[in-house]
Amino acid sequence: MDIGGKGMFHSNRLVVFFLGIGLLALFGCSSSVSEATTDNGTYEDLVKLFEEWREFQKPSIIDGVPDYTAEAMAKQHRELKEYQGRLAAIDSSSWPISQQVDYHIVRAEMNGLDFDHRVLRPWSRNPRFYAVYYTSPSDVPALEGPWRYGTLCLWKYTYPLEGEQYDDFQMRLKAIPKVLEQAKSNLTEDAKDLWFLGLRRKKAESAYLENLAGRLGKDHPDLVQDIKEAKEAVDEFREWLEEKQEGMTATSGIGVENYNWYMKYAYHSSL
Repeated sequence: MDIGGKGMFHSNRLVVFFLGIGLLALFGCSSSVSEATTDNGTYEDLVKLFEEWREFQKPSIIDGVPDYTAEAMAKQHRELKEYQGRLAAIDSSSWPISQQVDYHIVRAEMNGLDFDHRVLRPWSRNPRFYAVYYTSPSDVPALEGPWRYGTLCLWKYTYPLEGEQYDDFQMRLKAIPKVLEQAKSNLTEDAKDLWFLGLRRKKAESAYLENLAGRLGKDHPDLVQDIKEAKEAVDEFREWLEEKQEGMTATSGIGVENYNWYMKYAYHSSL
């Protein structure tokens, strides 16, 4: 199974993979993926469900923009219960330990998405969720913390850009103004400290995009205007954040009960 963090909101929960490796060493079991069969599902059923699940996690793309609107997120949360029900119907208790670990990793991921919807809601609480680029990879398999699907990950490209890489880069770049416009409708919750950090992020993004236009201008002068329009959208969004942040009082803390739930069911779910 591929347990990399494709399209994840909260990739730090993938630490359960490494905990799973520890379990394998503890029990001295092989990591074989030979099929384990029960009356209530097989390992192949789990693999199939996992593949469908990873596609389900991704938001719909409308006019090049991932859909994080309130309606889309409510629909995803409702449909999540179907995937959790399908997983619960699979009995992995007689499988080899290595396959049971995979089962619990999938369960942890589903629990994590449920937590995102019930508690974190980064798409409606956290302006940093709408970061427009990342300059370097995380030190874990996927980006850490909540992140927006379709963000421009600059380290994935070979410069100067050519062919499909050029087209993908430009597509994500052109989407930035539309992404931030949607974000204004999505961000409706008071979380003063998260908005403060969002402001700092947008100031840094503006400066970086201005520098990027200069660096790419020699090889890709046709991208300069797209970069400038992205920077203008970032600057306008920062001004919007500043205006909306005034009068906010709520903090971003989730409370002990929610923290304990996450640690038990999403972070350490494989134990």
